[in-house]
Formats: sequence, structure tokens, C-alpha cells
Amino acid sequence: MRAFDFVLLFFSFVYALALTHLLMTAARMIRYRQNIVFSVPHALWMLVALILVIGNWISLWDFHSMAKITATAIAVGFGFSILVYLDCALVSPDFDGDGEIDLRQFHDRQGTTYMGAVLVTIIASVILNAAAATAMGIQNWGNENAIVFAMLVPAIAALAVRKPWVQVAAPLVLVGITMAYIFIYYPVLK
Repeated sequence: MRAFDFVLLFFSFVYALALTHLLMTAARMIRYRQNIVFSVPHALWMLVALILVIGNWISLWDFHSMAKITATAIAVGFGFSILVYLDCALVSPDFDGDGEIDLRQFHDRQGTTYMGAVLVTIIASVILNAAAATAMGIQNWGNENAIVFAMLVPAIAALAVRKPWVQVAAPLVLVGITMAYIFIYYPVLK
């Protein structure tokens, strides 16, 4: 087993837990739909979390050609995977099946928490991309910062402007930018 395979397997557990958390919440939302007051902004932030899991996991492919991965890189990567998990966990309300779940109220009360977590993840991405480009020679990550910097604008706007149209537009823009990131930098894995 190569270093990449070993490390990616380890990180994949955290990414899988993040995805599981998000998908279990979506399943519960469907199951208890009669007790849910739906929120478009909240649903879009769940989509942001999903796309961030996919985009960040697939970006780990850039390590596949490395013969050695340092303990520091593993620790930082593990810490970053925890940030991605928190994006998913914080946007996911708890369901027990009893009583009404108002996702509009959840977004009003908890939105700054999960939007803030996404912003922290984006800032960490910018820093890690720059560090990986210089210290580890992963030039692709340095180039990716052009798109990742663009993600800061809608993430900050969502936190700063609580107008309903911004709460819908900001996650839509984030989804669009993240999808562009995936298709520009990882259209084919080889």
C-alpha cells in the first residue's frame, strides 16, 4: 500500500462520516416532512455542505503521485477534514420525529454558525492551498486559490447581509463556484 492510499483511506472515514451525517439528515427530513417547515436558504446551505465534501475530497487526488507524505501534512489534512465534517454536522438539525421542525427558525438561529463554519473552511482552504503549493510542490492547489478566493465573497455576504434574497443567492453562488472548481481542476482523474 502506498502512502497516498493509506492516508486517503484515513481521511475518507471522516469524509464518509460527513456525507453520512448530511444524508441521514436529508432522509429524516423526507421521513418527517409532514412535521417540517421547509426553508430554501437552509436547503441550499445543506447543498453547499454536500458540494464542499465532494470538492475537498476529490482535491486529495493531487497527493496520488507523492512518494512520501509527512506527519505534518497528515495532521493538517486530518484537521481540515474535521472542518468539512463540521460544515455538514452544523447545518444538520437534530430530528427525533416529535413535534414540528421549523427550518426557517433553525436557519435564523443557527445560520451564522454553519455559514461561519463554511467561511472558516474556505479561509483554511486558501491557506492550505498556498502552503501545499510552496512547501509540497502541489502547484495545482496554488492555482486553485483563484477560484477559492471567489468563494469568500458569497460566504461573507451571507453572514453580513441577512436579506432573504442574499440568503438564497449566496449559497447558490457558492454551489456554482464549487461546481466550476470541480469541473475545471478535476474533470478527469488520471
